[in-house]
Amino acid sequence: MLSRNEEKLDKIREDIEKFSVVIIQAGEAIFEGLKKFDAKEFENAKNMLKNIEANANTIDNDIITSLALFGAEAKDLRELVSYLKITNEMVRITDNMRGFAKNMTVFIADAGYFHIFKEYALQLYKSSIGAVTVAIGMISSKDDGENAYRKVKVEESKSDDLYAILEKNILSALGRELDFSANHIQILSTMRKLEKMADRSVAIAKLVLYVKSGGELRLY
Repeated sequence: MLSRNEEKLDKIREDIEKFSVVIIQAGEAIFEGLKKFDAKEFENAKNMLKNIEANANTIDNDIITSLALFGAEAKDLRELVSYLKITNEMVRITDNMRGFAKNMTVFIADAGYFHIFKEYALQLYKSSIGAVTVAIGMISSKDDGENAYRKVKVEESKSDDLYAILEKNILSALGRELDFSANHIQILSTMRKLEKMADRSVAIAKLVLYVKSGGELRLY
């Protein structure tokens, strides 16, 4: 029979996996919306993420309860503390996803200027959501996580490079089309959300490695 602490930890793991599934499904909806330029897909993604903070708070409260009431061993303690940080990173990723989806509905309504940058945006999103998916998948994976961590770092590096290219092109366009300066700045701000998603994914991957291997926790 499992101890109370083991039962609580299993429930926390299960809830985090459910949390992860919602994020990945919303991410897929956003990707479809970006490919098809379909506002309905972005609205669908926002609806999926509507109660995400409440779900995260429930998980965090369970973690704090476990820390306070049950005598967790060193490995379990490391896992609980890491999960507390992981849920925070996941919520921040969903904030960026919702912000991206919201702004994309505006771009769809006035698509003329955005189409110039659509292909860059699509590639940037693929790298960012790729990093998110691999990092989140590490949580339930049984391997040591090293290969997955490297994949997250590769996708994060791609997102940095793609954002830098997009930024250069937008700043160049700003010099030529001053009438559209506000639009271009909004695009750049929106694409920045994708780069931040990839950065958060690296933080999650590092936390999962810490859960699996211990050692010294380094998030920066």
